[in-house]
Amino acid sequence: MVQGHLMGSEAVSLNTVLEYVDKLDIEDQQYIQEIIQRRLIDAKRSAIVHRAKEAKDSVRKNKSRSGTAKDLLVDLNG
Repeated sequence: MVQGHLMGSEAVSLNTVLEYVDKLDIEDQQYIQEIIQRRLIDAKRSAIVHRAKEAKDSVRKNKSRSGTAKDLLVDLNG
């Protein structure tokens, strides 16, 4: 059994959700797929923005630097 997740006030397993989806007609299943795809894209975009902000903050605080691959090799080799 796949671990349950909270939906409202009760835990629902992923398997249960999939069983409900299987009972829907094809159009509704496709609609759910589109919604999930958009949410995944948004989540990935948010993660990229978060990482970019962290990187900018790191550079601003001199915790990291930007440069070329040649610069990196010079730093690594001393």
